[in-house]
Amino acid sequence: MRSIHADINSIKGTLSSHLRRCIGAGRAAEVMRHVAYEQLCTIQKECPFDYIRFHGLFHDEMAIVSRDGDEKLRFNFQYVDLLFDSLLDINIRPIVELGLMPEALAEKNEHVFWWKMNKSSAKNMKEWYALNEALVRHVTDRYGVEEIKKWYFEIWNEPNLASFFSEHNNINAYFELYDNAALAVKSVCSDYRVGGPATAGLKWINELITHCKENNIPLDFVSSHQYCVKGAFDADGKKQLQMLHHEHLNDSVCKAGDICLEAGVPFILSEWSASYSSRDPVHDSYFSAPFILQALKRCEGHAQMMSYWVYTDIFEEVAPPYQLFHGGFGLFTVRSIKKPAYHSFRFLAELGETELICEDTDSYACRSENEVQLLIWNSVYPDQKEMTNATYFTQDLPAKPLEDASVTISGLKAQKCYSITVETVGYRMGDCYTAYLDMGSPKEPTREQTVDLCRYAQPKKTEMQIYADANGNIILQLPQTENQVDLIKVSLI
Repeated sequence: MRSIHADINSIKGTLSSHLRRCIGAGRAAEVMRHVAYEQLCTIQKECPFDYIRFHGLFHDEMAIVSRDGDEKLRFNFQYVDLLFDSLLDINIRPIVELGLMPEALAEKNEHVFWWKMNKSSAKNMKEWYALNEALVRHVTDRYGVEEIKKWYFEIWNEPNLASFFSEHNNINAYFELYDNAALAVKSVCSDYRVGGPATAGLKWINELITHCKENNIPLDFVSSHQYCVKGAFDADGKKQLQMLHHEHLNDSVCKAGDICLEAGVPFILSEWSASYSSRDPVHDSYFSAPFILQALKRCEGHAQMMSYWVYTDIFEEVAPPYQLFHGGFGLFTVRSIKKPAYHSFRFLAELGETELICEDTDSYACRSENEVQLLIWNSVYPDQKEMTNATYFTQDLPAKPLEDASVTISGLKAQKCYSITVETVGYRMGDCYTAYLDMGSPKEPTREQTVDLCRYAQPKKTEMQIYADANGNIILQLPQTENQVDLIKVSLI
């Protein structure tokens, strides 16, 4: 039997800050959509993040740069102001992705995604420098130096992939983009934070560190991306993917983080998830809830920030979503139904800042002034055999029963009655996707069905009162099934 013990007086320290520091979004214009922004507001109320990262700030739909009749550059930051104002209004700051290339500056007519972001380099690096300098000077004038010192400026996105950079086989072409953008940011204020390479698969990390050191180019953080499926990037959402073992993500991220630690620069995992496809049903499955928690726990101390990709299914890389559940990255569906993955972050937000000593590797034990919290999970690798994610995770997947978990909380007052709440996410518990399968997977659910799915999306909640024994212990026996998550809260009042 799994045995979990926490003494409310055995303090480990302050809970790690990397757990909920950053969340991803598809692109700048999507965040400005009414429903997408409402969803972000809900997140900031229930499980707030410090930062948000997204693509497309330089896309022409943001209208940042154009040319006048004399072909001189003209800059316009009206939409940028609307976006950044709305983010700061709900206490979330941007990791500003400097890229990809505005059409007015682009060297080639090459694009990626349904929304057609230009992926080529600049035809004139002086203009690329000018664009970045103008943006950073503008936000400095609008929000002040002390505010912008808290932001991050990340240069480009996945330049080692053909999908995102025309010169993906030429690392020196990326260095030219990086150097000019980094120096442009620092020309406004030397204390502003710049970094990269924002690569797929944790590539080019050593190379960028070495390049910046040898050429005296600023590098305040290193960023890269990692996922947990087999195969190359799925830009069109058509590839047949299969899960890798959990440790593929965890071990590789820890290794990259250690390289950065040795070099003396923080490491940001600025994209991560179970899969890099926005058409992968693993994102809808209850499997994702413990997967998220295990990855965060295993990478603690190696990544200073981890940005889950992404918060909403209002996400249009392949195309606008074609049905309610389509394997989208989001914690929310398009219709604002909370997926099991959402509750992992909400449960983390419920933890007190003081972490308690707990030897169990798949749990967090914490306390606040009037409450003790234990968050426990079990993450079981899916038995897919030869089945792809598109087949395996689109079926009803009953969770196999496991032995009960014995949870002991000590250091309490002897013989006192304590109120305890347990919230559970797992198969048919906070599991809106299985409920959707029960409905016959309607492409366009009715409003009534949507209300029902929102109800099924709520975790199972159990409330009880238990007396501590003569030694000040409470012991709970929690039924367990594969890929289950439990949040236990004990009121100390």
